[in-house]
Amino acid sequence: MRRTDAKSVLLVRLLGALDEGRHSFASLRERIAEDGVLPSTRSLRRYLSILSDANFPWYYDREQNLYRFADGYSLRGLELDRGELFGLVALRSLARTLGGGIGDSVETLARRVIASGGGTAREARQLPFGIPLPHADLDERTERTREILAAAERDARVVEIIYVDRNGRRSTREFDIYGLIFAGGRYYSVGFDRMRRARRTFALDGIESARLTAQSFSRPSDFDLERLMSTSISGLMFGDAAHEVVVRFDARVAKAAVAASSRLDREVVAEEDGAVELRIRVSDLDETLRWVLGWGAEARVLAPLPAVAAMKGLLARICTAYDTSE
Repeated sequence: MRRTDAKSVLLVRLLGALDEGRHSFASLRERIAEDGVLPSTRSLRRYLSILSDANFPWYYDREQNLYRFADGYSLRGLELDRGELFGLVALRSLARTLGGGIGDSVETLARRVIASGGGTAREARQLPFGIPLPHADLDERTERTREILAAAERDARVVEIIYVDRNGRRSTREFDIYGLIFAGGRYYSVGFDRMRRARRTFALDGIESARLTAQSFSRPSDFDLERLMSTSISGLMFGDAAHEVVVRFDARVAKAAVAASSRLDREVVAEEDGAVELRIRVSDLDETLRWVLGWGAEARVLAPLPAVAAMKGLLARICTAYDTSE
């Protein structure tokens, strides 16, 4: 079975299991198993995160240890087949990615489709959920760039770009685009830079011009954008190096930290006092340390020793910046 097909099967089974509202985490794994093979804990959490990002209002009922949809929400009245349900997931994920007026329109369409199923699903539009969609204000040039790069990715065509980096340096690149990412209100392109002969990420608003060339390319068969993004806090900082960082979060922020890191390649170890240790596998150490800083004194890097030393150095530079003895 192709990877996309396998993923659609698991997502649709997961939607059905959530609609049943009678499964614990362990039984969710059994419910969506493919040919008796249970998905890993990390994979199931990733699929739950995908549905959450696509605005499906599931939640964990802690008292009954069950995963279910919010009261009044159901997909059963739609009577959609597997492909149609997966299309609905993709549609709502697309709304989240697009943001702005287009994203709102797509999400409204998805809600109308769900409401058309009849039953209590119609009431879902009135549920008191606040799920913000990211927003992107693209100027005419950036929107045109996005269209060209999307066409290049779709048709496997090499694109020539003129790029201006954060330091104002301008360069011309030939680029094999593997995918587009939307993060922090900006679009980014991920692919192979033929000039540097390495994988690179370019912000679309830093591209002065882009044009399709007559050359074609083949995307590596082992390229997996979702897996690549799981090694970065922002989903943007990629590298060949692999770092395993252990961070302890105090009970005060533990739940929020676990939720915020759900997309990452990680292991979670809960402690009796409510604190957690996260073992995170990332490709950019500096980005990870700056993310840990955002949790204040409630987070502490435990390992490896080079990461601890790097954090101490970063904290020292911050203290120096606040030195008012001059």
